Amino acid sequence: RTDGGTGLTRARLDEVAEMALRLVDPVHGGTQGAPKFPQPAFFRFLWRGYKRTGSLLYRESVLLTLEKICQGGIYDHLGGGFARYSTDPVWLAPHFEKMLYDNAQLIELLTEAWQETASPLYAARVRETVVWALREMRVTDGDEETFAFASAYDADSEGEEGKFYVWSEADIDHLLGDEAAAAFKDAYDVTPYGNWEGKNILNRSNKPQLGDAAYEKSLAASREKLLAHRNHRVWPSWDDKVLADWNGLMIAALAFAGTAFREPAWIAAAATAFDFVRTRMRDGDRLFHAWRAGRAKHPAVIDDYANMSRAALLLHEVTGDGSYLEQARSWVKSADAHHWDATNGGYFLAADDTADLIVRAKTVHDNATPAGNGVMVEVLARLYHLTGDDAYRVRAEETVRAFCGEDARPLMAMPSLLAGYELLENAVQAVIVSADGGDGTHGLIEAAFAAPVPNRIVLQVHDGASLPPEHPAAGKKAKDGRATAYVCIGATCGLPVTDAAALRAAMTAP
Repeated sequence: RTDGGTGLTRARLDEVAEMALRLVDPVHGGTQGAPKFPQPAFFRFLWRGYKRTGSLLYRESVLLTLEKICQGGIYDHLGGGFARYSTDPVWLAPHFEKMLYDNAQLIELLTEAWQETASPLYAARVRETVVWALREMRVTDGDEETFAFASAYDADSEGEEGKFYVWSEADIDHLLGDEAAAAFKDAYDVTPYGNWEGKNILNRSNKPQLGDAAYEKSLAASREKLLAHRNHRVWPSWDDKVLADWNGLMIAALAFAGTAFREPAWIAAAATAFDFVRTRMRDGDRLFHAWRAGRAKHPAVIDDYANMSRAALLLHEVTGDGSYLEQARSWVKSADAHHWDATNGGYFLAADDTADLIVRAKTVHDNATPAGNGVMVEVLARLYHLTGDDAYRVRAEETVRAFCGEDARPLMAMPSLLAGYELLENAVQAVIVSADGGDGTHGLIEAAFAAPVPNRIVLQVHDGASLPPEHPAAGKKAKDGRATAYVCIGATCGLPVTDAAALRAAMTAP
C-alpha cells in the first residue's frame, strides 16, 4: 500500500534507525553517557531495524545492551528484577529503586531476543524477573488468588540508598564458607574494599559468560543462601498503588513470555491481573487510573487505555478468548470518544471531562514508559488486522500523521509510534483454524509465538466461524479435520499448513 499520507516509508524508518544507532554506546551498550536508563522501547525499535534490514549493527547493539544490563549491577542477582537506571556509564551502580514498568518492558524485549538467539542468559533473566514480580509485587484485595501488580520498591532502607542490596566481603565469607565464598566473590566482583562506596554491588560484568552446569549450580546455591539472609534485613518501602497503564505493560509481557516459554502459569497470572483492573478499576465503560487499599481513584489517561487495550489484545491472541477482543474494542471506543483530538488528530492525555485542567497535553515522545499515542497506534494496528475493520487502519494513520513532520530527527523519540506503524504495514498474521474433534491447535499457537517475528499477530478461529469479509483469511477452513494455519501478509494468505515446524518456517520466510 501507500504510506496512507503519513509520510512514513521503509526508507524513512531506516533513516531514523540509522540516526538512533549513532546514540548507542558501542562498548558498554545503552545510549552514551551517564546516567544510563534501560530504554526498552528504544532498543525494541532497533531490534525491529535488524529484523527489517538484516543489519548486524542493529542486532549487536541490542544484544550488547541486554548482556550488560543482565550481568551488571543494575540487575538484582539474588532476588531478580532490574533497577530503574545506572548512575554510571558501565551499569554497575544503580539507583536501587525497582519499577514495575522497566521490568515488564525488559521481560518482553528479552523474550524477543531469546526467540532469535536461544540465549540461556536471557531465558534465566526472564524467568527470574517473572518470579520476582509474582513473589514481591503482588497486590491483593482480600483474596490471595486475586491480585494485580504494585508500582515500585524504593531505593532506600534505614535511611540509606542501596543498604538492602549491598554486601561486605566479610558477609560473604561468613555466610558461604571459604570454598563457596571464593568462587562467588570471583564471579560477582566482591573485594575487600568494595566496588561502590566501600561496599559490594553484586555483578558479573567482568565475567559475563555463563559457566558449565556444575559451576552455575554452585553459584545458584550460594545466591539462595545470601537471599535467605537478605530477606531478614529491613526492606525498602513498597509503593503498593496499582496503576492501570503499568499493569497493562506487565500483563502483556506475561502473556507473551508465558506463551514463548511455554509457562501457562504466567498466562494465568496475566489473566488474573487483567481481571483485577477490569473489575476493580472500572468506571462504567471507562477506567480509573489508580487503585489502592480497596479504592479506585483518578480518571484514566490515554496511557491507561492504550496499555490495557494492548494487554487485552495479546491475551486474546494467546488464549483465543473473544471477550478480550471485545474489551479492547470497548476501551478504544472510550478513548476515541473522550481523548481524540478531532481538529488536529492524536489523543489527548486527559479525557474531555477531566476537571481542573489548564491545558490538555498530547504525549507522543517515549520516556521510561511508552507514550500513549505510540501504543495506541499498535493497538489500532492489531485491531485492524484481527477484525479487518478499515476504520482502525484509518485512525492509526491519522494518529501517525498528527505527529510525523518532514524532519526525521524527532522521530527518534517516538519508537513506540514507529513500531506500531510498522506493525500496521508489515504484520505477519498467523490465522489458526481449529477443527471439531481435531488436535494440533495448541502446537500451532506455540509455533506462531515461537517464531522470531516482531510484527506477529495470531488469530484463532473455530472452523465454520465467519471472519469479516474484509479479512484476508475470510472463508479459510481446517484441512482434513486437523487444525490448520494460514500465514497472511497484507491481503494475501499462504497455503494451509498443519505442522508446527512448517508454520514457523512460513512465518520466518523472506
